[in-house]
Amino acid sequence: DSPAAIAAISTFSEFLLVSKIQANLACNSTIITEFNNLTGSLINLSLWVKSQMVGGKRVVQTVTLPDGSGGCYKTNKIGMTLASVPYAVKYVGRGVTIRPEGLPLGQDKMLVEKYKEYTTKGKVGSAGSMTPFVALVLMIGEQIDEIQRGEKKDTEYAVLFAQLNAVTAAEGSIGAKSGYNPPYILDGLLFIVFILYLGLALISDLIPNNGANAIWIAAVIALCTIVFFQISDRYWNPMALRSKRSGQEPLVSQMCVSTELAITAVFERQNPYPLPIKEGDEGAQAAPMDVASSLIPGFRLRFP
Repeated sequence: DSPAAIAAISTFSEFLLVSKIQANLACNSTIITEFNNLTGSLINLSLWVKSQMVGGKRVVQTVTLPDGSGGCYKTNKIGMTLASVPYAVKYVGRGVTIRPEGLPLGQDKMLVEKYKEYTTKGKVGSAGSMTPFVALVLMIGEQIDEIQRGEKKDTEYAVLFAQLNAVTAAEGSIGAKSGYNPPYILDGLLFIVFILYLGLALISDLIPNNGANAIWIAAVIALCTIVFFQISDRYWNPMALRSKRSGQEPLVSQMCVSTELAITAVFERQNPYPLPIKEGDEGAQAAPMDVASSLIPGFRLRFP
C-alpha cells in the first residue's frame, strides 16, 4: 500500500528531524545555563576573596588603571585572573586561539608570562601544555594560597576552594555539551530517510495529482525542512554567536562583560566596615603597584 508506506516513512523522518532540532536547542539552553552558573560562581569567589582582604588580613597588591574617561579604577591580580575565566571558556568553545593580552589579565605582564608558561605547547615538565581554563584555575589556586598564607582559618580556606570547585564543575558541563557531537550516521540517516520520503511522495502522489505544481510543492517542503534544521544546528553552540544580528542575543558575550565589570567593582570598592588592624599588622595593607610597570606593551583600555 503506497500511501501507508509513504506515511510511515514521513513519520519516521519527522521524528528524526524533530529529535535533532530538540537536541540542538536543548544544548543551547544548557550551555547558557551552565555559563550563568560559571559566572555566578566566579562572582561568589571574588566576594569570598574580598572578605579575606579586610583590615588585619593579608591582601593582594592593588593596581590603579585608567578607565579611558579621565578617571581611574582599582583592581588586583586575582581579580584580573577571575575576570579572564569566562572569556577563556567562551573562546575555547568558539574554537579560536586565545591571545592572553586581550584578556583582563593582559593588563599585568607577570600574569601574561605565567599564563604563557602554563599553556606553551610541547613544554617538558609538570608546567606547560595546559588548556587555558586549567592554566587560569591553577593561577587562581596559587593566588588563593598566597592570600591565605599564614592564616589559621581552615573553614574559610575550604569555602574558597568550594567555590573554585563550582567553577570547574560548570566549565566541565559546558565543555561536555559543546564538545559532544552525536554519531554522524544519525545525520546521514536523517538525510537518507527524508530524500527517500520526498522521492516517493513525488512519484506516487505529488506528480500524478498535481502535475507541474509538484515541483514547487516539493521545493517548499525541502526548503522548510532544511531551514529549520540549519537554524537549530546554527544555535546549538551559543558561544559562537557574536552579535544580535545572528538571530539570538549574544548572551555568553554579555555575561563575560558583565562578570568582568562585577568582579572589578567588587575589588575596587573599599570595605565600608573595616576591621581594626591588629597590633603588629600595620604593614598588612600592601601599597598600590606602579601602573607603568604593570602594563604590557600594546595595552588597550578595557573600559572606553
